[in-house]
Amino acid sequence: MRYKIALFLLLLFGTACGQKEMIPYQNLAANYVGIDACADCHPDKVATFTQSQMGRSWELAKPANSSADFDNPVPVYDDFNDLYYVGLRKGDDLYVVEYRLNGVDTVHKRIERIDYIVGSGHHTNSHIMDVNGYLYQMPLTWYVQEGKWDLPPGFEGPNNSRFDRPIPLKCMTCHNAMPEYVEGSENRYLSVPHGIDCERCHGPGSLHVESVRSGIAANTSIEADYTIVNPAKLSAQEQFDICQSCHLQGASVNKPGHRFTDFRPGMSLANIENVFWPRYADSLTQFVMASHPDRLRQSACFQASETMTCITCHDPHVPIESVSESHYQDVCQSCHTESENNLLCPTEEAALGVNCTDCHMPASGSQDIPHVTITDHFIRSPGSKLSEVLNPNAQADLVRMSSLIDESPTERETAEGFMNYYEMITNAPGFLDSAAVYLRRAQRAGENVDKDLIRMHFLRGEPTSVLRIARNMDDTPDAWTAYRIGESYLTEQMPQQAVQYLKQALQGAPEHLRFMIRLGVAQSQAGLITEAIITFDDALRRNPKQAEAYNNRGYAHILNRDFDAAENDFKAAIELDPDLEQAIANLASLYLNTNRLDVARIYAQRLIQLDPANLQYRQLWEYIQR
Repeated sequence: MRYKIALFLLLLFGTACGQKEMIPYQNLAANYVGIDACADCHPDKVATFTQSQMGRSWELAKPANSSADFDNPVPVYDDFNDLYYVGLRKGDDLYVVEYRLNGVDTVHKRIERIDYIVGSGHHTNSHIMDVNGYLYQMPLTWYVQEGKWDLPPGFEGPNNSRFDRPIPLKCMTCHNAMPEYVEGSENRYLSVPHGIDCERCHGPGSLHVESVRSGIAANTSIEADYTIVNPAKLSAQEQFDICQSCHLQGASVNKPGHRFTDFRPGMSLANIENVFWPRYADSLTQFVMASHPDRLRQSACFQASETMTCITCHDPHVPIESVSESHYQDVCQSCHTESENNLLCPTEEAALGVNCTDCHMPASGSQDIPHVTITDHFIRSPGSKLSEVLNPNAQADLVRMSSLIDESPTERETAEGFMNYYEMITNAPGFLDSAAVYLRRAQRAGENVDKDLIRMHFLRGEPTSVLRIARNMDDTPDAWTAYRIGESYLTEQMPQQAVQYLKQALQGAPEHLRFMIRLGVAQSQAGLITEAIITFDDALRRNPKQAEAYNNRGYAHILNRDFDAAENDFKAAIELDPDLEQAIANLASLYLNTNRLDVARIYAQRLIQLDPANLQYRQLWEYIQR
């Protein structure tokens, strides 16, 4: 039987023309079974791993799982939006409270329960809200090293999405084990694990569990067990790929025909996805939190070694706190010996026992996460002054968009990298200009890039260009392309056509709430009022905490002359979002047209506070004052 299996593996993995590597593992297409199945045979590993940083990456929101101070919280003030946030504990339940003050009076208050805590407590604890399986990041984070509350990264200034930032699958699967994701949604999950588990590094475990339980497991003292991946047996690059599949931040681009969830330990990550990150004139001194593989690759130690990987220094099975202070020193000195070509550090600090990493991998902040200090994995001589060879005043000068996994990306892939970076990280129009250049190159080479061009023009705010391409497309648009076409028709005030495409988007992604709400808007504008109300009802049944959906349903009720229902919806929208101008304007107009001028005046005044230069708001105010 063993001979037949070996022969089968040879045929399966050894004859593929042009294949870069032989992958002998049988579990690449197996199913995930969860950490409890691993604990039956490996209780010691599971016991320490569940206490490690990865094992504590995602937990139920309970005081025992939090590093934050919920007992003596200091409110965080968002001065841009004039909102306060504070953590609140009631028994074993944890909450985030959002409120606004007018003098000593509380004029807005929203309380949402925390359902999950993200982060091991080594650097941060962030907080997640679950609404019928739709997950959202909440606007309050605990920064462990400084022992303080603050807004999460990316919530600063006009970017504070409050309780509406969705947790898509890409974010989930790097902070957690594989969830049960609802296809056709943006952020809905039927079940969510509680922490990264064994299978993220060892691969899906169903085949291995079956073989063990059936008594035909391999004797690993004399032969390899190909029913499960042992990362220690992989090549250095394959080991590195496991780590950088999550620890390499950037604009991720899937390879054609793949999703990032297709990656399994033992595969080549370059066959599944690529990651792009811009190189600036000062990129050696400025970097982001999850950039460990990229920083390490720039190190002479790594470049000179054929075997160095992340697990050269790190044991993922144990918490960092349990690692001895001498561990990293011992790792360095396993290579840097007193031999002629690899001398030990000759400095006085080394003689006094100062750790190598203190000087050669200095602690640093990161560009993207405040209040956090991390170890810089760019190993370098402490005497080198990077500012002398780099222009410190050229921080905004883009040198190139670097491809971090695949050294030879296609033109289309590079364009997608620029667009993903624009959407995820910045709104600098130059990234879209660069995407356009690469798309034109791909087009000249004979590639069909219609969908990519539609996306690029949509991001540029060029609806006429989107529609010009859409009218000549031969391919059926995918859900996102259909959504962009539908939105462009809405912008051009052609709601009937918008309805057609937004329905198509929703057919491809039937639980995508954004698509659902925009379809309702198009239906309202097209005069399909009953259909619009049904669409908004569906969206609010799925998630009753969507201010935009309440506002738009309220407007549909206005068109249907159901003023009481409209008033209730506008109030519900404002209760969730006190600065939603459309809802405030709609309610002010409703009160004006139903002769409730005193109440209309309150909301019209609020509109002027929000946007003093808005001519329509001024006209509404003046009309009410007559």
